[in-house]
Amino acid sequence: MASRIPQAFIDNVRSKVNIVDVIGQYTQLVKKGRQWTGSCPFHDDRHPSLFVEENKQVFNCFSCGRSGSVFSFIMEKEGYSYPEAILSLAESVDIPIDSSISANNGNQIDGTTQAIYQLHTDAQRLYQHTLLNTTSGEQALAYLHDKRQLSDDIIKEFGIGFVPDDNLLLSYAKEKNLSHEVLMASELFITNSVSGDMRDRFSGRIVWPIKTERGQVVGFSGRALDAENSIKYMNSPESPFFTKGRILYNLNRAKNVIKQTGTAMIFEGFMDVISAHMADEKVGVATMGTALTPDHIRQLSRIAKRVLLIYDSDEAGQNAARRSIELFKNNAKNIEVGVVHLPDLLDPDEVRVQRGLPVLKKALNQSILTPIEFLVNAARNGKNLSNQAQYLTFLHEVMQILYTATPVEQDIQLTRIANEFGTSKQALQAQLQQTKQSVKGQNSHQSVSQSSHVASDFSPKTSGYEFGFPVEPNRYQKISKVELAERALIMAMIKDPYTLERVKSTAGFAFVHPEYQLLMMLTEIYQRDHLGTFDIAQFMDFIQKPNLNQKIMAIDHSFGDIKVENDAVQDYLRIIMEEAPVSNRVQELKQLIEIAKQQHDDAKLVQLSTELINIKKRQH
Repeated sequence: MASRIPQAFIDNVRSKVNIVDVIGQYTQLVKKGRQWTGSCPFHDDRHPSLFVEENKQVFNCFSCGRSGSVFSFIMEKEGYSYPEAILSLAESVDIPIDSSISANNGNQIDGTTQAIYQLHTDAQRLYQHTLLNTTSGEQALAYLHDKRQLSDDIIKEFGIGFVPDDNLLLSYAKEKNLSHEVLMASELFITNSVSGDMRDRFSGRIVWPIKTERGQVVGFSGRALDAENSIKYMNSPESPFFTKGRILYNLNRAKNVIKQTGTAMIFEGFMDVISAHMADEKVGVATMGTALTPDHIRQLSRIAKRVLLIYDSDEAGQNAARRSIELFKNNAKNIEVGVVHLPDLLDPDEVRVQRGLPVLKKALNQSILTPIEFLVNAARNGKNLSNQAQYLTFLHEVMQILYTATPVEQDIQLTRIANEFGTSKQALQAQLQQTKQSVKGQNSHQSVSQSSHVASDFSPKTSGYEFGFPVEPNRYQKISKVELAERALIMAMIKDPYTLERVKSTAGFAFVHPEYQLLMMLTEIYQRDHLGTFDIAQFMDFIQKPNLNQKIMAIDHSFGDIKVENDAVQDYLRIIMEEAPVSNRVQELKQLIEIAKQQHDDAKLVQLSTELINIKKRQH
């Protein structure tokens, strides 16, 4: 609840960020009335059950129960703490983050994690100093100067360093009296399984620091200087603070230029990114020994309108490009994608070293294929197209690619194939039409099958509605009169502090359900610090308890528009204090009657049934 980030800063972020835009990066939202709906990104949601209220800046899933503000959504989806979510969203809307706020955020991190972060920062400085200023780094520096043609300025700019074999970092950590727990958790050291001795993980390697989007060093990628080393490249292992599928190399440096230009370049290697930077293309990022992920795409889609894929020309690189095109198609349809074709099967770093920076710059800007053009060209790979069988296989693959293309791209590619292989364009068009009809038939069959399944799951007899929203049948529960009164009373107290004082002073009053008693206590604390109009998103951030936030959403849906009236409040109190005990007794009697029936105790059955009848008469 409490946060060292100033409340004014949090409120500013909340006012600038639109929850629909943020959640829309994770799932497609459709506007229906005052709400936006879509499939919940937190679970397999066959029947869209996520609702987003733009005017109140809150979300709720009626299937899995997750609900909250834009901050809690990012916390849940990205695994961020509350302060991290605030700062991440602040950056996404270009709100400046001064050093005092960053420092305050650091205080929110537990001591071990903070020590790990600091150790990584210190390690990067030590490694770079070793490379540039000591005899231990001379061989590595010569390699970077001569083989990789990197200047000292570039080395400094990208924080490149060298790890000597003398356990420099381990000695430093011991001088700082860092605990064994911190050393183990940092993943910067390796322990000998036999002797138990520790050593620096990246000994004998040139290292590139890996940073988060906000510039915190969380890992390293190391290249062995010794050509005899069987493990040429090594990355920091996965850890709670270092997840390869979420981090893009150089994003912290490139993001502002990406925002300005609208374009991002995705490379396979760190040196490719650096080479592009040297060619004055400063929008490059790279994955780290892992394929592009939906998390990577979401990060880029927040700041880029266009993405260029620059992968190696070998089979692995081409397959990676295919997967990336499909990922963008499924996760960010609004992003324009291009594929850069480099000369002579070279990677970007090789183009820089062998051909020069002007050639690399020109290739990155002019040798750009559309995804369709790339995929059609890739379909040629490994085939002898003078062989009829392989040519027909090629055409089958091409038609599968082209049926989703624009009419113009279809015409361009069919014309190219007709001219190159002598096949009539009319025949190619006929085959493309057959492919379209075949795919359409398959989709139609699948759609009918799914519709039948949906109809069986949600027939009129089983589907239900709660507070005007559809819910899955197994989630539907009738709310008792007593609980409805409790919910209405909570909303009245939220809206009117005087009602809260009135309820507190009512002798003998207590909520039947403990969660509402807790909500009353939290409401009182919240009202002390938040004067003025009630803000449900702000209140949910204050609570930060998923089960209570779900209750608050339900209360707001039912009673958010009610006016606080004395007579109504009195009626809520009466129902809770007088009818709740009676309601409990009715349930108890029903259970006892069932037991009496099972035991064939006729006398007891008559007694209990009579009491139940009399209670119901008094209620009416």
